[in-house]
Amino acid sequence: MRFSRLFAVIAPHLLLSFVACPAVILFASAQTPAPAESVVRIIDTPAATLRLSGLSGDLVGLRWKDPSLELIGEPRLGENFRILIPRPGYEADYFYSRDQKVSRIETAPDGVVCVYNSLRNSSEALPVQVRYRIRVEGGQVLFSIQVDNPTNRKLAEVMYGIIGGQQGIAGRLDTEAMIPGANTNQGAGLFSRFHGGGYGGGNLGIRYDAASYSYPGSLSMGWMDVYNPEAGIGYYYADQDPDTRLTLLEVEMSPFSKSATVGDTWPSSTEAQGDPIGITTGWVDMPYLSKGTFSAGPVALQVHTGDWHSASGIYRSWFDQHFNIERPKSWLRQESAWQSIILSNSEDVVVHRFDELPKLAADAKKYGITTFEILGWDIGGIDRGYPQYTPDPRLGTPLEFKKALADMRAIGVHPLIFSNIQVADTATPIFRDRLKQYAVHGLWAPDWRMNGWGEGTISARAGFTNSNMTAVSPAHPAFREYLINQYLQLVRDGAEGFQFDKGGGIVNLDFNPTLTVSPDKSLVGGVLETYREVLRKGKAINPNLAIAAEMLYDRAFPYIDVSYMRMGGIDMNSTVLRYTFPEWTGTIFGESPGDFNPMNNGMRYGFVWDLAPRHYNDSVDEPLTRPLARYVSELIRIRKQYADLLFYGRFNDTMGATVQGGPNIRYSVFKSLQPKNDSRACVVVNFGDDPQSVTVNLDGKAGQVSIATPDHADTTAVLPVHIVIPAHQLAVVVK
Repeated sequence: MRFSRLFAVIAPHLLLSFVACPAVILFASAQTPAPAESVVRIIDTPAATLRLSGLSGDLVGLRWKDPSLELIGEPRLGENFRILIPRPGYEADYFYSRDQKVSRIETAPDGVVCVYNSLRNSSEALPVQVRYRIRVEGGQVLFSIQVDNPTNRKLAEVMYGIIGGQQGIAGRLDTEAMIPGANTNQGAGLFSRFHGGGYGGGNLGIRYDAASYSYPGSLSMGWMDVYNPEAGIGYYYADQDPDTRLTLLEVEMSPFSKSATVGDTWPSSTEAQGDPIGITTGWVDMPYLSKGTFSAGPVALQVHTGDWHSASGIYRSWFDQHFNIERPKSWLRQESAWQSIILSNSEDVVVHRFDELPKLAADAKKYGITTFEILGWDIGGIDRGYPQYTPDPRLGTPLEFKKALADMRAIGVHPLIFSNIQVADTATPIFRDRLKQYAVHGLWAPDWRMNGWGEGTISARAGFTNSNMTAVSPAHPAFREYLINQYLQLVRDGAEGFQFDKGGGIVNLDFNPTLTVSPDKSLVGGVLETYREVLRKGKAINPNLAIAAEMLYDRAFPYIDVSYMRMGGIDMNSTVLRYTFPEWTGTIFGESPGDFNPMNNGMRYGFVWDLAPRHYNDSVDEPLTRPLARYVSELIRIRKQYADLLFYGRFNDTMGATVQGGPNIRYSVFKSLQPKNDSRACVVVNFGDDPQSVTVNLDGKAGQVSIATPDHADTTAVLPVHIVIPAHQLAVVVK
């Protein structure tokens, strides 16, 4: 192996002291001259000491200074980049930095640039120049890359910011990782229970194990964190490129991981037989650029004290410099509860007509629910006929639709219209005759990806006879205009907001040859631009227009007020998105009359209660749902009383309170976002089938608190408080 003779740790007495600019020294064995390939160049910066291979320029060592931490435990896995430039007959034509001879290494006061005048692999050389920059700014080590591709071949993948050879912090088995999904931690067990292969072709085609996470898609935010809670230290690793495109986080385990184990899945040194062991991470862009220069970055690295909560703050500080989510609270963000109802489904079942909507809305308002989402109102019914977003004549006339929305508004209920952006029913004449030219294409052919959901028959629900839709990109201006015109007409008809569904369907490259943007920007950029345009033009008609979306992607938060989502379990796998963006919230559904625990979780996490009685079919006042609706009305009452904490405050996870109770007790803490407001609330939920006694203390607090519970007036007590919580209910302790 090329780097088998590199030292993982450089003895302190061999390093020199530097003040102003990074120093470069050559380092090999202290006793005997080292062969050329083992020469290491030392780059000293204010934040970290970098060690680069003198031959390839690869990053083979990185020691953070304060707090002190060596991030690369196995130098043989160090590298800078991987670049894919397919050629006819060989799609997987990669160029690895470890196979290059760096043309020169340029030092600067803030770091270093590795210049590669050309790229080569075992079969060819290309006149593609790469500038790979590592610099220190604002306490972070930043990695960026520039690739000048003068050839006709496509620059398909650029993986950069690579940190290879990670072996954990202090004790590896005590090291944890956070890779933030929507409401999941996809990095749990990375340094003890690594399992790759959970995507596409999995581990086929490679000898190591790997997992890949798309952003947007698998990732709600563009960062990850590695931390050791015992040592109280971690490192943040993020895609801090403000240019918005579809990207990937690649995570690899070398040389392999083990299956069907009761403990550690990492190989021992004996099992590895001398092969290097460690985790490699890198961010992957997919620009598909020919005859041009592609620049990306930075990828940021920063060591910190604490756990992922600290990293969350680092990311949010960067995010706020580039994306603005601060704005007055819309009416939609101030709504604690919705009702959602489907008027007709894709198998021609008409459940309700337009003229029934005012009565349904009035039923909801009896329980304090003043937002009413209307689904299946358009031609074809729910999940059929898209994107024909005009009232279905089977449900009434356009005038009856407009009157229904007006009557709802007149009683103080907001009509929220369900719609979509980037999908089209492939069975419709309008798709065949007009819209298929805007469909998302695959790399090899215009092979449309199909999705569909059925409701009205058993075979449709099983996925055998449902209507199908494919992705159509609003990056095409003509298609976006077609959509916008329909949305604006709905605003004129009285819609006060939209819930744009299927936002997760933007995780595809689009090779439609008529696009004017790159494949990685078509769907992501097209949908975000549609949000912007709907709000800009729609607010000219109704200044209070607001948007919700089935989208868990932070770069959409400047436009959407509520994310449409479900949570059926007792616990969120990870609260990372809620903690990082306390201004953000999502829905939590009650579809069955017995969904009391999901409603309790709505209070616990600060989510919007969305009642869709009997799976979107009925009024909230139907007999079986009525007890749940009454309970939700009590939760609304409590939340409104303490809204600055429970709905507009900082969700603080479980930090700031100590709660003692049985195994079915859960809790959360909310703090005020106001700078000088030290108020705090603790939501305690009993998920069990029997009453539970709990003791609640607010850390660092003393004295009297208020206790709010459903169906009772508030009481007061002195900390610590002792409460008996009935089965499937909650209590809120406020100081």
